[in-house]
Amino acid sequence: MPLAFPSRSHGTVVFGFYNVETDSLLLEDLSFFCTDFCGALAEISPTSGGAVRLPGYRFASRRAIGDLMGAIRGDRLVGYLGEVYRMWPFPEDPTGFRQKLEGHRNRPEVERLLARWARKAAIPVAWGPAQDLATVGPYEFSATQFRALLEYVVRGGYPTWEGFLEEGACPPWVRAMAELWGVDT
Repeated sequence: MPLAFPSRSHGTVVFGFYNVETDSLLLEDLSFFCTDFCGALAEISPTSGGAVRLPGYRFASRRAIGDLMGAIRGDRLVGYLGEVYRMWPFPEDPTGFRQKLEGHRNRPEVERLLARWARKAAIPVAWGPAQDLATVGPYEFSATQFRALLEYVVRGGYPTWEGFLEEGACPPWVRAMAELWGVDT
């Protein structure tokens, strides 16, 4: 479930996984896959910085994104999130509310849905340690704020990765990003 995080540029922003059956992330009006996000960060040096382009999608409006809480409840299945939750409803059993380690396997179906509601975008991601500035698209974060986003991804968001308390429970690409960026797993 996406959570509220502070940013330098836009005040409080929404960031996170939005359905336990996919590894897709939402940052306000941007959507991108955890696999790509971690891969992009692997191309940036935590000590000297750098910039890359992250493949993703941009929604034109909140209406196109949909209503997350309504989708979770199953009573307001509108926009992109409505379609996602039609395909993968919220688990009836609360023990099933865990971010799936194999969520990346549903990427083709998620991309098909995204293509209906958002446009493809090459999202600039940059880190400048001298400026204490990380950017993801137009969103700017201090090192502390950005680290909170990375910690969220490593945890598997809320409710955490399936089996998170087990050794190595996060996917290997997440673990590799965490090791590079010095985030505890």
